[in-house]
Amino acid sequence: MVLSPPENSPPSTPSQDSNMASAAKTIVAQTDRPLPKSPCCGPKRRPPARRWFHWHEPGTTKEEKWLLFKLDFFILTYTCLTFFVKYLDQTNITNAYISGMKEDLNLRQNELNWLSTFFNIGIIIGSPFTTTALTVIQPRYWLPACTVVWSVFVLCMYKAADVKTLYILRFFCGLAESGVLPGAWYIIGSWYRKSEIARRTALFYFSAIGGLMLSGYIQAGLYHNMNNRLGLAAWRWLFIFDFIISIPIAVLGFFVCPDEPKAKRMWWMTESERQRCIQRLAEEDRDSQPVRWSWRTFAQLFKCWQPYGFCIAWGTLELTCAVNLQRWMALWLKTLRMGIPNTASSRSTPCPRSLVACSFTADYLQDTSVVIAALAVVQLIGYIIFCVWPASESTIMAAFYVSSAYGAIGPLMGSWLNSCSGGDKVLRALSSALMSSIGFTFGTIAQQTMFPVSQAPQFKQTHGFLFGTGWVVFTIIWCGAVLPLMERLCSCRQPSSQDCCGERQESDPVRTVASAA
Repeated sequence: MVLSPPENSPPSTPSQDSNMASAAKTIVAQTDRPLPKSPCCGPKRRPPARRWFHWHEPGTTKEEKWLLFKLDFFILTYTCLTFFVKYLDQTNITNAYISGMKEDLNLRQNELNWLSTFFNIGIIIGSPFTTTALTVIQPRYWLPACTVVWSVFVLCMYKAADVKTLYILRFFCGLAESGVLPGAWYIIGSWYRKSEIARRTALFYFSAIGGLMLSGYIQAGLYHNMNNRLGLAAWRWLFIFDFIISIPIAVLGFFVCPDEPKAKRMWWMTESERQRCIQRLAEEDRDSQPVRWSWRTFAQLFKCWQPYGFCIAWGTLELTCAVNLQRWMALWLKTLRMGIPNTASSRSTPCPRSLVACSFTADYLQDTSVVIAALAVVQLIGYIIFCVWPASESTIMAAFYVSSAYGAIGPLMGSWLNSCSGGDKVLRALSSALMSSIGFTFGTIAQQTMFPVSQAPQFKQTHGFLFGTGWVVFTIIWCGAVLPLMERLCSCRQPSSQDCCGERQESDPVRTVASAA
């Protein structure tokens, strides 16, 4: 602020000018001195001790706990249910395959792989567009609409008379589902602090485990009770039931799914609570700014380290094809002639307790890279057993469960991306979309070339598990050493008040006054 003298004031004398100059120098000199110690400006108090198992950060007030309860109840309920039905619909094709679809549609050799490939192609194409749409279209409308669309395509699959029809329907299912995972990451990252994201993301992924397990149990029940009911095979009833389950969740999303904190207030939140949510993110320099789409925005995106670092991490992880462990185990169990109901219900899933424990450990250590590297080491043990393929069935069963440690890496990597993207929602949305697209691209290529269904479950001719073992080792090195180093080096070069893809959010008032002087 510049003060000008009154219009009628007498002209200043040289002595007055010199006095004013000396006074200004004194003010500047005093400004450069360090501030005196006080209870507010003195040495930082020691923060409350962190506990390994905690849902709220130490020192959280009663009012903020109530706010977090609301956020958890509405945001996590909707995102978890949506991810649950996504995985229910995504895995139903394998359950249908082992429950009679293969024989009814006369599927041959690697056509199950191709059904997954067409689904993945839809996700690869759709992820950048459906996720970018979240920065323009309100999530409370966009995400539920996507759920309705893919549910309709899932319903249509019960009428499929040949594999070509399934190829088309699976492609459009993948296209509509492509925004679910990055969209959930986007919403969770828009409302929670860095230290709160990992635990919420783990709970979000826990719902995927429920989808994986329930899909098998539903198919086993349908095979017992609904096979040939109304002239429909049990595997056709599976698609009908998936549709019935998905539609109410989509309707729920229109009422409870929030937009960003700075958008219109939701009915379940007061205005003061919305302002507190904005303040919580601003305290961490994660206050989101309006999006100005331009070619410069995209150019700035590719100058950031996050798209490169996390896309490589996710892509190499997907090259292990561990996402198909469920399918390989189902095919292996079928070779043991356990029966269709037992095969459908006996599936390897990441242990829910270990999934939650890993997220709490990452929060406690404040270091996600260590936990990801440790999980990859556990996955490596399982893949080494697969390479040997011992005669003991119990050892192979244990290898499937050990290798499912892969499932706990996803939520940690998603929370890591959310935390280091700051308030730049363009960077957060597009990075997660590129992660999804590149991951599915790499995984699809590896699935077709190194893990064809015709050679399941051992993949001896293609040396699939040896190939996967090499990429698990690369993942350990990249996520355990290279990615943390990239974050440390690039964070030191980037000012905290500037987003990677945007403009400077706020200016330094001291520097502004100094430059004006």
